[in-house]
Amino acid sequence: MADSSKASFRTNSNSGSTTNLLALPANSVNGLTVVTAIIFIVGSICGGGVLAIPQAIVDCGVVGALVVVACGIISAFTGYILGKCWTVLKIRYPEYEDQRMTDPYPTIAFRAGGKVARIATRICIHVTLFGGGTVFLLLIAGNISQLIYDLSPDHKDFSLCYLMPIVTAVLIPIAWLGTPKDFWQIAAVAAATSILAAIFVLACTISAIPEHPSPHHSPPTPSGLFSAFGTILFAFGGASCFPTIQVDMKEPRKFPIAAIIGICVVMSVYLMVGIPGYVIIGDNMEPNVISAIPAGWMSYTVNFLITFHLMMAFIIVMNPVAQEIEGTLNVPDKFCFKRVIIRTLLPASSMFVGVTIPHFNVILSLLGGSTISCTNFIFPPLFYYLLSRQVDPSKAYGPSPSYIRGDESPSELSGTRYVRELYVSHEWIQINIPLLRKVILFIIMSIGVVGGVISTYFSVASLVNGESGFTVPCYLNASVGNPSDG
Repeated sequence: MADSSKASFRTNSNSGSTTNLLALPANSVNGLTVVTAIIFIVGSICGGGVLAIPQAIVDCGVVGALVVVACGIISAFTGYILGKCWTVLKIRYPEYEDQRMTDPYPTIAFRAGGKVARIATRICIHVTLFGGGTVFLLLIAGNISQLIYDLSPDHKDFSLCYLMPIVTAVLIPIAWLGTPKDFWQIAAVAAATSILAAIFVLACTISAIPEHPSPHHSPPTPSGLFSAFGTILFAFGGASCFPTIQVDMKEPRKFPIAAIIGICVVMSVYLMVGIPGYVIIGDNMEPNVISAIPAGWMSYTVNFLITFHLMMAFIIVMNPVAQEIEGTLNVPDKFCFKRVIIRTLLPASSMFVGVTIPHFNVILSLLGGSTISCTNFIFPPLFYYLLSRQVDPSKAYGPSPSYIRGDESPSELSGTRYVRELYVSHEWIQINIPLLRKVILFIIMSIGVVGGVISTYFSVASLVNGESGFTVPCYLNASVGNPSDG
């Protein structure tokens, strides 16, 4: 595949045309399509937001919906930019066609900013996805516990602390599946159940109008506002999975389109449940919207759909972490004993964190303000800008492209006639960013830095002063999360 890529570049050169993003060959005949990529995006991030966004909008006050729209637009743009980054790398480095790419996002970071950028990106991705998986486990266990209590109050002591190990044991065998292209059906189920759940949440919220004839709306506090901002960031926190999805596409160059459409679908779903929740329920909203809507068959249906979605989403978000660990340890790209061990220990570790910090909203706001700010708002525009400054291979980080003599490092090639000829022949594609787009990139990075720091500060402060309702771990008090106590 690398040789064919190289040949296509030189054919373009000889004909006098300029190589562009459309020259990138397909990645895999059996890979994901644009539609299935959109399904993965919606399926991986939508469910947790359906539960948490209504409370976040309430905490933000009248500007809550605007914050959701702003974060959605920015997330769509940064997802588009991140997809462009990987597309450019595959043109600049044709050898990536033949390699098993288990860490595409850290690879983008390394080629754009060097080893420090790769380490920082890897840490943020692992913390984001591992933490997100932990949030999903807590929500799954909490929802099942709530459903058991609603249907059979005699079992009120069956708390999430008991359910976490059971849920994890059920999910572990599914986690043994390979890469996204091997389980696109899971993503389809996750996307469908989250959208259906949102429709039922809307119906339940409307049915709650008689119970809230005069809903109260308190003005937002700085603490609540910025913690809610972290929650909203978490709700759009799919960028850590994006490059992994793109790698598995038939035509990776089309991923930016999938990212925009997928995020717009997610944003529409969030507004569908968030705005009515703010208007109708107001201050009586709960961190998990299921606890705020009237009990009945519709709320039970919401519970079932969201819980099933979260189980599927857990598999999706943990997969990139497992793939990267396997790549680091040189685990074969096939079902084997080593894969089983890694993908068993990973969910088990997530479960341990969950029973240690058995409150999903605490983890959610912390992740949103810290690592997700980096992976969604800061890194994509930063790496895109840094890649645009690499006018030839001598300005890039890491080994030279495969079509350059292997015994020469980028620094040794600087200014040589060979590099100039490569540049002129368009083997090395250059990114040209207009001034207005550069301004937009730096504004987004600034929003990510400032908003992330403040949101993280208030999230940590709520832990310290007890505002978060943080309690002891499950292994010290097994009744934590008991619905009868709420």
